[in-house]
Amino acid sequence: MSIQIANALVQRLGPCVIQIDQAAHPELACELALMGCDITEPGTRSSSPSSIRAGYLAWTGPGAGPRFASAITPFAQAGTLALHSAGQPREALEAQLFAHGWRRHPASMMLHEYGAWTADCLPALTYWQHDSGQRDGWLDRGFDADAMIARCAMAATHVRTGDRVLIDGAGSDDAAAIILALSRAGTVLLVGGVGDSRWETTGPALDAVPAQSIDLVVAFDAETPEGWQSRVADYARLLKPDGRAVLGWQRDRGDGARPRDWDAMDDTVSEWLLPELRYAQCPASPDARGPQMMLQTPAEQAADVEWLIMVASANPLLGADATLEYENPAYPLRHGTPPALVDFGSAYDNPWLYRSLVQMGERLNHEVKLARLAECVIEDSRPDSADRGAAIAVLGYRILEMRRADLAGVILPPIEAYVDQPVTPETPVHVLRWRISLSFLAGRLCEMSEKREDAAHWYRQAAEANWWDFSPLLATKSIAAAFYEARLHLAAGNAQTALACFRQGMETSLKAAASAHDAQMGPDGHPLPFYLQELAEVIDMGSQCANALAHFHLWQRDPGLFWRQVDVRRFGLASWARDLEHENQRLRAA
Repeated sequence: MSIQIANALVQRLGPCVIQIDQAAHPELACELALMGCDITEPGTRSSSPSSIRAGYLAWTGPGAGPRFASAITPFAQAGTLALHSAGQPREALEAQLFAHGWRRHPASMMLHEYGAWTADCLPALTYWQHDSGQRDGWLDRGFDADAMIARCAMAATHVRTGDRVLIDGAGSDDAAAIILALSRAGTVLLVGGVGDSRWETTGPALDAVPAQSIDLVVAFDAETPEGWQSRVADYARLLKPDGRAVLGWQRDRGDGARPRDWDAMDDTVSEWLLPELRYAQCPASPDARGPQMMLQTPAEQAADVEWLIMVASANPLLGADATLEYENPAYPLRHGTPPALVDFGSAYDNPWLYRSLVQMGERLNHEVKLARLAECVIEDSRPDSADRGAAIAVLGYRILEMRRADLAGVILPPIEAYVDQPVTPETPVHVLRWRISLSFLAGRLCEMSEKREDAAHWYRQAAEANWWDFSPLLATKSIAAAFYEARLHLAAGNAQTALACFRQGMETSLKAAASAHDAQMGPDGHPLPFYLQELAEVIDMGSQCANALAHFHLWQRDPGLFWRQVDVRRFGLASWARDLEHENQRLRAA
């Protein structure tokens, strides 16, 4: 288990100076050293005062009395403590830790770990932070604080890179610490919180906060004299057109200060925002002090729970007249002119659509509302705009994911009309991107509809398309198109034509890999974090085409043997994973 424990420690704390009893844990100390940690004995002062210091204590004793207090004392200078306990009573352990100046680390509970925190005992590995200030917040409490910390950990999963996050409600300073520890937020603004160098604060009223300046609102049990409905309206005013809100209140106790039920909350939120999903927070067993869980549920599904928790998005269509104010939070202009890959402001008529409609992992979580948003964009956008290309792709892939061959004929004409639009030197590169992506999508839809000749035509168009004017990363569509066309030719018995397609896929991969990548990756010091990962996907796809070429002699011997040499999942791994998840959802529903 030493490798797993060491990995868990470094994942939570990063490489650091770590105090550990090396005689008691020689294997763990060795693994930590191999992960870049500087190993010292408990109580040892580091020669570098600015170094990141942490401690590791394995406490397997029967209780948490004076011996435990003595065991944690040498780590007071460490700043952070990783405690490996063995099922001792939680209340006794925490009492000693709190009494000796320790508080729960802001990253101590990730959302997937919530079920391991019970009233009886701590999870096997917990994290603590030394704080002589001893504020009386959520991080200074035991089991009764777990639910609130879990809500903040859940909210952190909805933070997008660079987001400006507004936090409202009780314990907002601890909520800010958790959000900053568990997400890639850019800046945090607290409503009436405690001042700290890590975040900004504002008064209890929100009038001073500029409209459309917030990417994410996190508000749990926020109170205001004007009522909770008025607060929702305030949040909607502050959100950017592609912003999102994570809202939660305890059920109304009869004074009208909180929503009385899901319908009341949905009615109010729907007036200003687009409800996406709900969360049910409840015990996982009849024992209210046992394991707890936080379940994501559809926006329309009611649950008999104490807390009403909802995620909702702003309507990006309302940003059509505010395009000059757009700036991608993940790639701000202070870093220089963004690469074409992420320069949505100059490419889209309404750039606020991108995160809400297109970006995987960030767009609307409600499939029906996402599809309706795409339909609205198709109806209202210019025929040759990047906006329309993106919307057609979203709707087309939704049809493909649902395996609705009967609807393929509905989306294919808009694809054909979009691809037939004339291209000029002024055509935005994002339009070129969607032309290629839609040609590949049309091939997939035709395959699903058993129109194999049409599918081969669309794949040929995507395979021969000019991807280099947009980005070498777009070569994934051309490579995949060549590979999928080869499949069709194999099934038809046209082995030599298939061989030529595999060769084209490999050559496209090599050409993309040999491209000049400096300008594509972003300004010096601020590279696009996904660039090399997706470039590796380009090369990986090409490697499967190379596999097919190298083993093509097996085709005549045994087609199955030949095909087993190729990893077909490499062609759109994300799509394959989504398709698998949709299939799992259908099975669970059945």
